[in-house]
Amino acid sequence: MWLESLSVENCRALQQVSLDLSPQFNVFSGDNGSGKSSLIEALCILSRGRSFRTPRIAEVIRQDATALTIAGRVKTDDLQTYPLGIHKTTRQTRIRINHQDIYQQAELSRHLPVTVIHPDTIDLAGGSPVQRRALLDWLAFYAEPEFHRDWRAYQRILKQRNSCLRELSQRYALPYWTNELIQLQPKFNRYRQQALLALQESLKNLAVLLEPLGCVQLYLSTGFPSQVDNVDADTLEQFFKEKQDMELRHGVSLYGAHRGDLMIHLDEQAAARTASRGQLKILGIALLLAQSNAITQDITKRGIIAIDDLASELDSLNQQRLYQVLSQSSQQLMITGTRPPPDHFLPNQTRLFHVEHGHISLATALY
Repeated sequence: MWLESLSVENCRALQQVSLDLSPQFNVFSGDNGSGKSSLIEALCILSRGRSFRTPRIAEVIRQDATALTIAGRVKTDDLQTYPLGIHKTTRQTRIRINHQDIYQQAELSRHLPVTVIHPDTIDLAGGSPVQRRALLDWLAFYAEPEFHRDWRAYQRILKQRNSCLRELSQRYALPYWTNELIQLQPKFNRYRQQALLALQESLKNLAVLLEPLGCVQLYLSTGFPSQVDNVDADTLEQFFKEKQDMELRHGVSLYGAHRGDLMIHLDEQAAARTASRGQLKILGIALLLAQSNAITQDITKRGIIAIDDLASELDSLNQQRLYQVLSQSSQQLMITGTRPPPDHFLPNQTRLFHVEHGHISLATALY
């Protein structure tokens, strides 16, 4: 499954763009500020219903417009096609997939799995745990049909429990919401353990990128102290009772799956403490490539990897290693940069586009 065409209206620098895409390599080159990142942002909105750059849609809609529209046509491996699209104003979102109205943005992701790699994602290995949790949770979203339902329930329970911790008038309900939180811990432990195994397996195919760094080890932090059995309800009930005074002082839930993390080590040392800036960049890129490959390993969909100008963040040797990995990928690729990759890395069915002042035109198509 891949994106056959893409149209964008009023997304930042892009007023109106229509593209026919290659099922393999699509390269967009142009000067900084020409609109390359706007294209990747539009693709992300079509896949996830939101931008990777900001949660405020008003910042994404072109200044002289009141709404943005992004649409595409998906082609399956048996050559069937169907449309999907999203229309957003500052107050309303409308989604249609195969001519039917859809009311959950998550459905877009099921039809169009996109992994976005951009300059900020190089902080994945050494930055906030939020990004690393999301890495595992996206894998679980595609692998486990019940994950999204349980994730939504967990967010609701966590919100209610935090209200009980903050507000005296809600304190009576704290035992109930604590028990609800406890019941979901084993599920999230299983979801993330399975996601971790899939990620580790997928990383084996990225030796070209990772071998120069040393031995990469991944561990799951559950959001509880290591000595606490986070799948035993009685143990967790006693643990929360012991920590209740502390949580009341902070007014927030201090333990649980929402505090979990993916621990990344190089040669048994925490990468965030010992790795160089360049090594952390490569680690972040490799983890996201592995995520995309793992998402599509056991399902019929091919993933889309969208890379926004990351070559400029890498030295020439690591650029070559990255392009070598990408040239062997079975995913559909969308790559932006101030210049295209070297010709010898471009396979057949590559389309080269030129981006200038918000306009995108086909420069070359290789068959």
